[in-house]
Amino acid sequence: MPTPEQVQQYDELGYFIAEDAVDPAVLPELLAATRRAKKKVRSGRMDVYTHWATKENSEPWAIRGLLAPEFEEPIFAEHLLSRPIMHYVHYFLGNELRLGSILIFTNPYHEDWGIGWHRDFGKDVRNGTEEEEMAVLNRPLYSLRWHLALVDDACLELVPGSQRRYRTDRERECLANDRNGDIPGGMAIPLKAGQAVFWKGYAIHRGVMKKDVERLTIAASWRQHTPEEDQPEETDVRFKWRLRDDVRDVLPEAMKPYYDRWRVLQLG
Repeated sequence: MPTPEQVQQYDELGYFIAEDAVDPAVLPELLAATRRAKKKVRSGRMDVYTHWATKENSEPWAIRGLLAPEFEEPIFAEHLLSRPIMHYVHYFLGNELRLGSILIFTNPYHEDWGIGWHRDFGKDVRNGTEEEEMAVLNRPLYSLRWHLALVDDACLELVPGSQRRYRTDRERECLANDRNGDIPGGMAIPLKAGQAVFWKGYAIHRGVMKKDVERLTIAASWRQHTPEEDQPEETDVRFKWRLRDDVRDVLPEAMKPYYDRWRVLQLG
């Protein structure tokens, strides 16, 4: 459960760090499962949906599909449903939910890797007018996301408060052209192993990874379920694997209603 100070920081700066988003006894198990998942992907034994940093598909930087049966790692679904996480999710989103996502962010081994400055706008206009952009930024919160560091991690950088306002001229340049340039006020969010940062994707942010600095971070989210507002949607290519017939059967019983709510909205 967030403190009043965390809620205020989340609203004003777009993020807060939590010390209690994972049971310390579970942390080593999550770390081991994450290392196994990365090893399987790097060995070529598995690619449910992976973001690769090489043309040869040998170095991943983001590993999805963690709920698929072939990973044989139920602990990832258990993390999504864990009491520490759900305390935060229910506070911000309420009790009516549908399945969000869970993936691993990791460092490729062949070279430094980064995802340049951006806002997570989905299909919304990314370089719109001030009126268009503020219409997106002012929407009610419908998703809660977090990064859980399994080893120390300072890869996430963001511009605090940028989720509340229109971009500056320098931010516009970095979002459109100079994706890896410096933005005044941009800062890294350092996490110790076991810490989680809850943050808003509308904030201007980027990821910066080093080939020789291990990154094993769980990035996950839940979505608010609003039957009167939710509309059918074309399935995101990153999640088409979840429509397979064998996925639902391996999910915990408590997750299946949330999965079903997601699935019924898919057109694919």
